[in-house]
Amino acid sequence: MPVDFRYHLTSLIAVFLALALGLLLGSNFIGGSSIEKQVAKSLERQFSQLREENRRQQESIEELRERLKKSEEFERGVLPSLVDKRLSWRRVAIVQTGDYSEAVQNAKSALEAAGARVTSVTTIPNLSGRSALERANRAVELITSESGVLDPITRVVQIVGNCIVTGSNPEAMEILEKEGLVTTSGDYNRRVSAVVVVGGGSVQNEKRALTVDLPLLEALKSQNVVVIGCEPLYAGYSYIPTYQKKQISTIDNIDTPMGQVALVFAVLEDTGNFGLKDSADRILPKYFENRR
Repeated sequence: MPVDFRYHLTSLIAVFLALALGLLLGSNFIGGSSIEKQVAKSLERQFSQLREENRRQQESIEELRERLKKSEEFERGVLPSLVDKRLSWRRVAIVQTGDYSEAVQNAKSALEAAGARVTSVTTIPNLSGRSALERANRAVELITSESGVLDPITRVVQIVGNCIVTGSNPEAMEILEKEGLVTTSGDYNRRVSAVVVVGGGSVQNEKRALTVDLPLLEALKSQNVVVIGCEPLYAGYSYIPTYQKKQISTIDNIDTPMGQVALVFAVLEDTGNFGLKDSADRILPKYFENRR
């Protein structure tokens, strides 16, 4: 489980406030009445208690960190045997729409460990502002001969989704990349059987998830492929609730071994909302629950 440091931080603040108050009152009470001295001693005792409580909390946190580290080491050790060859010969594409490139690598490593061929990794940057609209309009017209579309960003995202799945128009991806609307890596010449969308924002940006991710998911689902949405556990702003509107499998902890195992089984259509956040309805795929 993730370690919550908020309680620890609150206690530290309380300690320093108590210290500051004690010093302030102590300086005013020097030479004061016996009642004032008693108050000062009481504050001193409370400060000592807070300091001791903070020490115990720090020890507890360190113990939890060590347990978490050992647990993750074990999970990483058994991950290869759990997923080995389960995705052999499957072609899978990855699309990054969020802010966490390391989560893309987490997903890619898990898929390849299971034997999948990750054919392409596509990054869609933040397409906001007038410049993005102008570049999107220009690219759409070059690719489709459509001019003056009402929502060029949505049209671009639809084109991206169709190109990734079908492998029928790599030239379109080249045009989009030249216009700075995507970054591409890999092979866009062959059809894939699954697409993993890696989202999650470092800051709250609901508009980005709605204007990019939702139309992307719609385009992907229209091609009858397996679509999975994921993000790291500590994403500042979660895209998972947005993904769930499209009834796709989601993984909210792709940066953990258990999330990576869930991804492999989600590609195998062991469906669900996996992870540790409130939006998750299960931790493990049904495959493991049925083997208990």
